[in-house]
Amino acid sequence: MDLIEQLRILRQIYRHENAYYDSEKALHLHRIPADISADELEALGQAGRMPNQMSSPGHDEIWDAMYALADTWTLSQAADAFIAGLWTAPFLWQSALTAKLLSLVTPRHAFTPYQGSADTCIICGFRKKAVDSTLLWYNRMTGGIPLDGDPTGYVFALREMAQSGLKPTPTSYDLWTFRAVLTVIRHMPPKSRYSKVRDSLHREKLLPASQKANVCSLLEALALAGILDTPDHPGMAARFTTYQERDLRPSVKAEVQAPLAWWDSSMGINETALGKIFGETDCSSVSLTDRPVPALPLSQTVTGYLQSRKTPRKRLPSAPDAGKGPVRAGDVYAIRIRDGVWVTAYCHRTEEKYAVMEYLDSIFSEMPGKSQIVGKYRPRSSGRWLAKTSGMDRTAGVKRIARDIPAPRAEQAEPDSISFATADSLKNLAQWCFPGLS
Repeated sequence: MDLIEQLRILRQIYRHENAYYDSEKALHLHRIPADISADELEALGQAGRMPNQMSSPGHDEIWDAMYALADTWTLSQAADAFIAGLWTAPFLWQSALTAKLLSLVTPRHAFTPYQGSADTCIICGFRKKAVDSTLLWYNRMTGGIPLDGDPTGYVFALREMAQSGLKPTPTSYDLWTFRAVLTVIRHMPPKSRYSKVRDSLHREKLLPASQKANVCSLLEALALAGILDTPDHPGMAARFTTYQERDLRPSVKAEVQAPLAWWDSSMGINETALGKIFGETDCSSVSLTDRPVPALPLSQTVTGYLQSRKTPRKRLPSAPDAGKGPVRAGDVYAIRIRDGVWVTAYCHRTEEKYAVMEYLDSIFSEMPGKSQIVGKYRPRSSGRWLAKTSGMDRTAGVKRIARDIPAPRAEQAEPDSISFATADSLKNLAQWCFPGLS
């Protein structure tokens, strides 16, 4: 089984809908969808890529491995691999640079619990938890660097690189891509936050991936390295910062850690850090309109080819009682939790762009119709739960099945506070009202 086919099958397995918690084993695992054949699973096994391959490395074990594996790289080699990982090489190789920098500045230390999170080291961010080695590989190949400087993620990435026997060097197009990324950042309007920079980079289509998450991962890598940092929140090119320092955010709305959470375009690129890390590379700006032809076409990059190998989803059956128009009070939606598992949700009312939804009782093996709707709410163990939900009419696996359904009678009043959610997140949140789904 070739590399792309492995990733394609794992993409099906690692969908959010297949994630569950095994309370007996105390592990977060993924179900194997029924449409994955025995031959495909056998081929994954032969390639060493079976899902749910769990291990629980210790803190000191991880850091011993981190120092030893990163020591096989020079900073220049890691910088080259990072640039190659922007286009020609898989995204996995971006992790070489930040792993090397972390290894250079992180001091030897004992596991020190984070206040309020005893399983997390306050110094480095190591977490005492079981990890799925195949999932880590899949995330590095299709996503980007390990979030929050996670040392376990870096060790598994470095092991993959070591097993490949490669240290990729960038092509001329990889080098242009890196310079183009820097160019976009340099020309952003003043005070542009990381989300605006991400959107601008995404519009330029500089990476062989269509997801904004890949661009955000790239910005986090540049920030952790110290290229997008601030004097008060430096990156690793300047000095070591503890996980506690990196976990600071200017507001609860910031989705990324420091330094990126505190940086904006007015601070610009840290040219000192850029020169320290990429001193042998031309980092000057380029013309974005004079884009060279890549030596490796998009369709031949790992990510680009994988995106073209889309796995068709089963078309949802028709819903004759669904009606037309936007969501409104009295609508009932069927929500596919995963293949063969459905629940329903009732719309109480709309508030601006949100539909106030609540799960109805019963689980179905197929998408239910209007005649199967149960006129009873399904609460959590703590009581009724409602959510102000967006995207009800534009989310795959969520489909209206009826209109003008009377609201069920409820013994309990609505909760004092109502959560916010997306229609897609209703698939995962259902386990709190239907414990048997987990």
